Amino acid sequence: MTSAFQIGGLLLACGVLCAAEQKAEPKASPPRPAPARPANPPRNAPNKAPGGRPVGAPIINPANPVARLYKASPEERERALEKLPPNMQEQFRNQLKRFDSLTPAQQQLQLKWVERYSALPQEQQVAFRQQLQALQKLPPERRRPIATALRRLEGMPDAQRRQVLESEQFKSQFSPEERKMISDLSVVMLPPM
Repeated sequence: MTSAFQIGGLLLACGVLCAAEQKAEPKASPPRPAPARPANPPRNAPNKAPGGRPVGAPIINPANPVARLYKASPEERERALEKLPPNMQEQFRNQLKRFDSLTPAQQQLQLKWVERYSALPQEQQVAFRQQLQALQKLPPERRRPIATALRRLEGMPDAQRRQVLESEQFKSQFSPEERKMISDLSVVMLPPM
C-alpha cells in the first residue's frame, strides 16, 4: 500500500515537473561554433575506457520521471502507468523497455545517475537539466564527442580525470561552453572527485 502511494506521488510529481519544464525553460541561445578539432576516430574503433573496460551505457536524463520506475516491479510499474494519459503511458513504456534491454552493468550505472541527480540541490538539478537539453540540441558531430568524453572520464581515477580536464588537449577539443556542459553533466554522470 505504501509503495502504491509512493509511486502515485512520484507520478504526480512527474506530471508537474514535465509541465513546468515545458513552460519554464527559456530558449537557450544557439551555441557558438566550436573551434576546429581533430577528426573523430573511425567508427570501427573500439569504444573503451581506460583499462580496456568497454563503455557505452546510453546517456539518459536522470531527471526524467520514468527513471523513478526503473527499480519498480512490473506490477508496480503497470499500476503507476495506468494512472497516466495513453500517450504518456506509451512513452514511459518505451523508455522502460529501453532500460530493461540494457545489460545489468548499464542498468546499475543509470540507477546511480538517478540517485546522484536526486541528491543534488535544486539549483544543480536545474543546471543539469539545462545542460542535458543543450547537449540534445547540439548537432550529432558535437554531441558524440561530448558523450564520448563523459563516458571515458567516468572510468578514470580522480587524479587522472582532473589531469585530463585541465589538459591543453582537452581544452583544444572543446569550446568553453562545451567544457562547462561536460562539467555540469559530470556532477551526475561521474563519481564524485
